[in-house]
Amino acid sequence: MNASVTNRISTQLHILIPKPCFERPFVCDGLPETCVVMVIGENPAVRLETDWWTFWDDASGFDLQKFDSAYAAKRKSEGKRPIPNTRARLNRLRNTGLTFLETNVYRNEGLGGHKGGVSNADLLRTFLKELPRLKAVIAHGSVAKAFLSRQSLPSHVRYFPMQHFKLESYKNLDAVAREILES
Repeated sequence: MNASVTNRISTQLHILIPKPCFERPFVCDGLPETCVVMVIGENPAVRLETDWWTFWDDASGFDLQKFDSAYAAKRKSEGKRPIPNTRARLNRLRNTGLTFLETNVYRNEGLGGHKGGVSNADLLRTFLKELPRLKAVIAHGSVAKAFLSRQSLPSHVRYFPMQHFKLESYKNLDAVAREILES
């Protein structure tokens, strides 16, 4: 990976994400610049109440395993099933072999997921501009699709508008994943 890209993205994260950050600006497995897909929703539904920076390291990126453990523990403490519909679909996409960054138009975590709130627009635009391997963006839900309709995507990036993942079929997700993997 190009060190200058890693440094540039890491620098932007430190500028755009407050410290501490008790919101969820994005989740990925490792460094964002390794991601080929960006999945955008409205806002995170599960309130972790954990500083996002505890999952981040400038050298290795985002610790997905640590995040998944904290996420499952929070769901368990609330007496809820460990993996809700939206997270199950994100996991299904990950299991296809896609490396992706999951993010939202709003970064604040809100019970129920559709509360609006703290804009993540500057970070999303940074990712659209700076992720060197990005070849597809999946927007799920009306808020994400409306946001993307106002953005200029790089010409090499394909756009996949979908209904909210909690409603999306595995068949449609699998078809989109195949199309991206084959491109």
